[in-house]
Amino acid sequence: MFGPSSMMWRVNRERVVLLAGPAAAVWQAAHPQVARGVARHSKFREDGIGRLRRTLDAVYRVAFGGAGEVEAVRQSVARAHRAVRGEGYDAVDPGAQRWVLATLVMASATAYRRFVAPLPEAELDGLVSDYALFGTVFGLAEAPRTWGEFRGYWDAMTNSGELGSDPVCGEVARAVVAPRSPWAMRLASPLWKALAAELVPGELRTKLRLEDTRWRAPLWNALDAVLPALLPLAPSIFRFAPHYRRAVLRADPSESGRGSRRRLSRR
Repeated sequence: MFGPSSMMWRVNRERVVLLAGPAAAVWQAAHPQVARGVARHSKFREDGIGRLRRTLDAVYRVAFGGAGEVEAVRQSVARAHRAVRGEGYDAVDPGAQRWVLATLVMASATAYRRFVAPLPEAELDGLVSDYALFGTVFGLAEAPRTWGEFRGYWDAMTNSGELGSDPVCGEVARAVVAPRSPWAMRLASPLWKALAAELVPGELRTKLRLEDTRWRAPLWNALDAVLPALLPLAPSIFRFAPHYRRAVLRADPSESGRGSRRRLSRR
């Protein structure tokens, strides 16, 4: 669906955009329909790592995969979503789907601009347009296609009072950043809380009963100081997502075996 010149590749190849992942998960949980569906149909409390791995794999396969991979994701997600419906929620509801897509746009754009490079509005337009195409794989027919449209939608949603309006939103959001199991994710919960607290506005955190954390400022100060300087020096195997590196080799087989950080980073 996308290629080496797309904003989808350029932004989402960067592993650092995952630092906004906890905030994206909290934003998604703040939508009542999403929270109800997750609470009633997901094992997110017991299988946090597995759920995260499956979600990331699906996103990366659509962003960087060939036609066969994209179609396999589309069919798999469609089968799963057909069962996720009940009183007050439906996984294929366009409003809920549009919000989930918007959280991915905001998370990736925010982290990229903070740690990698500025994005002029024309490039932000390209990113939003790519995400609109991305959303069609999951059945979303209409989504913002320019940064201006996206910001208008985002601001309307965050000011509407809908986010966090059901107590289940807070329950799911708190479980996302402080999972009970496995033990590795439970131990890492201070990190997830600090990452989310920086990007989720205080008013929404209050509605979701997500407390701030003393680790937030030290963590983000360190990230702001280190990552922008370190990323240009990082080998591609550490800097870029493996799905992207495989996609580069698929697009240009001559790159196989060269191991060149410079060639990968130019795409």
